[in-house]
Amino acid sequence: MTHFTVLGPGGVGGLLAGLLARAGHDVTVVATEPTAERIAADGLRVDSAAFGDFTIEVAAEPELTRPTDVLIVAPKATALQDAVRRVAPEMVRGALVVPLLNGFEHMDVLRSAYPGAQVLAATIWVESTRVAPGHISQTSPFTTVELAAANADPDANAAADAGGAGPDERVDELAAHLRGIGFTTEVRDDEQLTLWQKVHFLMPTALVCSHAGAPIGVVRTDRRADLLGVMSEVGQVAARLGLTLDSDRVTAMADGIPPQTKPSMLRDREAGRAMEVDALGGAFLRAARRVGVDVPVTARIVADLERVDGGSAQQRP
Repeated sequence: MTHFTVLGPGGVGGLLAGLLARAGHDVTVVATEPTAERIAADGLRVDSAAFGDFTIEVAAEPELTRPTDVLIVAPKATALQDAVRRVAPEMVRGALVVPLLNGFEHMDVLRSAYPGAQVLAATIWVESTRVAPGHISQTSPFTTVELAAANADPDANAAADAGGAGPDERVDELAAHLRGIGFTTEVRDDEQLTLWQKVHFLMPTALVCSHAGAPIGVVRTDRRADLLGVMSEVGQVAARLGLTLDSDRVTAMADGIPPQTKPSMLRDREAGRAMEVDALGGAFLRAARRVGVDVPVTARIVADLERVDGGSAQQRP
């Protein structure tokens, strides 16, 4: 049986952990001590528009104590450095590591932290929020995961050399497991395109909604120029990287989202939590500088959000 470990059982990680456990998989969640204690005592509660409401028992611990086959990495980007310390490299040697974070710079962080694992590029399209430790609320009609099998770590080929499943075969098996719990799952062969297509959608929606302090229905009318401006700048940077993005498709997606939808970054701003401004906007600005593209709309919004985030940080415990 495949052993799944979910690092960071928040909105995304908690939803996947609950669904995998409900389907009978061997699942361990790794979280901060208080969250691990709560889940170990009370189980994971999931309230889901797509999958129904349920509570399921799941093993939970503050540090991974046994090797795993699949490590799903799902903390906020602001907590990634602390989170990876909870899973030692020897626990994921030869495993698949599936990061479901926003942005793209986390790939280098995880490949450095887990040199003996196959770190996949992956994206998830779902609206899911942690209401409280061990309590997840999923509200979106869309539930999709994309996996990119390219650029596997050479060390991860050892299993195939020893007669076990090769990297591509293991990715297909993972995709089958995710489809089995109800997620639409696609396996792709272009790591950068997979990541940047999510960035193309998330940059304008997350940044502009958070900047406006309003859900997408307000932003796509009152702040449409900024929405389309950020989207265009992402496309320009991607083009310099040799990637072709479809702005018409992303515009249609943004226009089709239920108007009350709030990106997680906006929810973090409303709650006074640290926002993923640097992991998303900061990473994009660094990429734009490397390829020599001017991105004034994004730069203005990111600068404003950094000031807001810095002010909130002074008030956090």
